[in-house]
Amino acid sequence: MTNCIFCKIVNGEIPCFKIWEDENYLAFLDINPNTKGMTLVIPKKHYDSDLFKMEDEEYTNFLLVLKKIVTILKKGLKVKRVAMVMEGMGGNHVHIKLYPLHGLEKGFEKMGTDETVYFDKYEGYISTKLGPKADMEELK
Repeated sequence: MTNCIFCKIVNGEIPCFKIWEDENYLAFLDINPNTKGMTLVIPKKHYDSDLFKMEDEEYTNFLLVLKKIVTILKKGLKVKRVAMVMEGMGGNHVHIKLYPLHGLEKGFEKMGTDETVYFDKYEGYISTKLGPKADMEELK
């Protein structure tokens, strides 16, 4: 695809800081990270940004590649966990964002905030904060 930033990265038209690559996938550091080691993982073949439109075999292969990249990030950054986000709105080429979770001393630590958030429409980002308690009747 000619105007796809990720296709341009794959084709070498735009430089990137690769951390892993094979014949089908590429993992590279985000140039606008919100945490050290924030990584983008993409298939080299262009797919629509909606991950769930991928064929099952390709989808499964993509997820298995992500496990490899997470292992690299954990070892290289000495983190216990890595978060995975796929919203598909930053560019129309399927991509997964990996966020090393710095500062965790254990593999799992229950964490959260009392602050809640609720969106009536997509704001250009997602949040893992909980929203206000739902009406149980509305959930039915």
